Amino acid sequence: MPKSSLKRQNRHRNAGVSTTATSYQPFTPIPAEEDDKDFEIDLTKLWELVKKNIWLLISVTLICGICTGVFTWLVIPEKFASSGTLFLTPKVTEGLVDYNSINSNQKLVNNVVNLLTQDNIMNRVAQDTGLETAEDVRENLSITNIPNTEIVTVTATTKDPRLSQEIATDTINIFVNEMSASLNVQNIKITDEPKLETDPVSPSIPKYSLIGALVGFMGVMVYLVIRLLTDKHLKTSREVEAFLGLPVYIELPETQVKKRK
Repeated sequence: MPKSSLKRQNRHRNAGVSTTATSYQPFTPIPAEEDDKDFEIDLTKLWELVKKNIWLLISVTLICGICTGVFTWLVIPEKFASSGTLFLTPKVTEGLVDYNSINSNQKLVNNVVNLLTQDNIMNRVAQDTGLETAEDVRENLSITNIPNTEIVTVTATTKDPRLSQEIATDTINIFVNEMSASLNVQNIKITDEPKLETDPVSPSIPKYSLIGALVGFMGVMVYLVIRLLTDKHLKTSREVEAFLGLPVYIELPETQVKKRK
């Protein structure tokens, strides 16, 4: 064979080898997301996961709400409140309200709120109601003033509705008598006597049940979010294409294998 033809064949072989070597590239998967996006949540995937676990979400929410309501009813003691109101009446002269007396009453309101819980009043209330100390009375008593008014509300809250009424009634009566006798203050009037209230003011079973249900709901949602973030399986052709960086040409449908009897 001539030398020129051998050189051409060797040249073609070398060219073929070099072409093949340069065209081959090792396979390297291309992730769809960078490391700083690992914690992004796909709301569509989350919604699909919620729909698959909807009965878990409903059942846990209901169970937590019912258990919290039962626990509140059985464990937390009921409390009853009784309230009465005092009003600092303005001075009336010849059918006209004295404006100066209104201003003085507005300044007197803050003093009334503080004087109602003084030890001399609280000690006498404790003796009449059977409580041990003035501090025991003070812990069960709430004195409030409606803003921009001369109305003072005295509220007693205890586990016994009758005791609550006695504390509020004694506090109001002793205070009015004391102010009249020692300070000659005659314009403090009782506008609403404390009443016996048999309906508890706390705890609120519907409120606690709702809180328990919300805690259960949020607990399941947190579980589903963590499950979604930690699930690294590829489930759709789009996820495969995004992860590998290669197109998917064929997708086989799921088939169910029947078990032989």
